[in-house]
Amino acid sequence: MAHRPGLSTLLAMGVLLHRLFSGLFATSTVFLAVSQALASGPSPAQPASDSPAFVAEDPALAALIGRAAPGLRFTTLDGHPIDLGALYGHKPVYLKLWATYCIPCRTQMPGYEALYRKYGERIAFVAVDIGFGEKQEKVASFVTRAGLTMPVVIDDGRLSNWLQIKATPLHVLIDREGRVAYAGHQDGPALHAALDRLTQSAPTTGHIAPSDPKQQTALKIGESIPSFAETTASGPLPPVRAHLKQAVLFTAPWCESYLKDLEPHTARNCAAFRAIAQRSASTYAMQWTAMASRLWTEDSDLPPFQKLLGPDIGLALDKNASIFSRFGVRQIPAIALIDSSGHLREMIGADDTHVEEKITAFAKAP
Repeated sequence: MAHRPGLSTLLAMGVLLHRLFSGLFATSTVFLAVSQALASGPSPAQPASDSPAFVAEDPALAALIGRAAPGLRFTTLDGHPIDLGALYGHKPVYLKLWATYCIPCRTQMPGYEALYRKYGERIAFVAVDIGFGEKQEKVASFVTRAGLTMPVVIDDGRLSNWLQIKATPLHVLIDREGRVAYAGHQDGPALHAALDRLTQSAPTTGHIAPSDPKQQTALKIGESIPSFAETTASGPLPPVRAHLKQAVLFTAPWCESYLKDLEPHTARNCAAFRAIAQRSASTYAMQWTAMASRLWTEDSDLPPFQKLLGPDIGLALDKNASIFSRFGVRQIPAIALIDSSGHLREMIGADDTHVEEKITAFAKAP
């Protein structure tokens, strides 16, 4: 895939890189010292392909250039409102999307803080945690350890879905009029040149109307499930056999391996939910499907994950995040239970301690 190194490469590096960055994150003073050094030096060179900072650029990002940026409102971690639409027309905006468990994001953070110190008076910086698999206290702890001083917000999915984000970190620069001027993964010469262009552009007296990235309403318990066949960009799912109960396991092929050392609790939950799904699929007359997140997942990652799941569980990649959004899933793993009439009966979250009992009761119910 064009936007990141192969998954197998990332997983092989995971343990060593986690140990490296755990030490680096021990105190924020290390990060601040590096930031200060970077702020006074030249723009960094493009990272080598074997560097933990490397994420290959995604050609699909070019489609964003020139589009009206979204007019979203956020609240920062310390309670201050940010209205992106109100910023357009006054100064350029720099949105950086990232995640606490993303190794390239961690690697880039000192440089990001340095850029804020250099351009923060001329460009509105907003650090946007993507919110997938995140909680506010975890993000806040990360920000403190990393020594970030710019405004930090957590996405509810609307910005990520509007950008059709497939990997982090993602740098999005918006010009004075409110158009996307740059989008890329790397912190390198291209990003720094784009920042310089933004600061040198002439002031504007107005701005274009921002895009409206609508939030898809999550299904409520008891509601009818729309046909998965209608969401062709995220399928295909196997057709549902008549009068058969369904279960959908929301997960990611990298959860059990990439997060093993970074976030062991989440990795264990993913493994446990998969094992429960496998036992249920081989015991009860239910149709099971594993729905893989589009984040950091390629089509080539699916066959080995299907082998791990086994023949009793189908697998689909949610390429446009429409199914995760429709079920309101922001944490993995999760399981949706759907009755034989096609209505959502229960959503089981990652921290539920009665997963198997609930699935058994659902499967045995008339």
